[in-house]
Amino acid sequence: MTNRHHTVADLLTALAAFDPATPVRLALSPEWPFEHYVGAVTATPNVNATTGPNSDHPAADHGDRPHGVVWIGDGGQLGHLPAEAWIDLHHDPYDDLPGAA
Repeated sequence: MTNRHHTVADLLTALAAFDPATPVRLALSPEWPFEHYVGAVTATPNVNATTGPNSDHPAADHGDRPHGVVWIGDGGQLGHLPAEAWIDLHHDPYDDLPGAA
């Protein structure tokens, strides 16, 4: 299960479903899940996005104008990701586990 937010607008749309006062965390390391604070946010307006060989969303064409990238940093580990969050993010708790049948 992969749900990628390719633009700032995509991410804002996904976040709009939640109360603005709700804390935000990053869920990292799916095989050993941890929750992390969201860190600094920055942008590289003169560096085009990397699409990579398996990208299903090529970088947008903005003519001669670079479109840049917004970066969300890791603000540090808080603790282990709650099981309920891990299951909701994966929908199948065994989808990332090597050798799981």
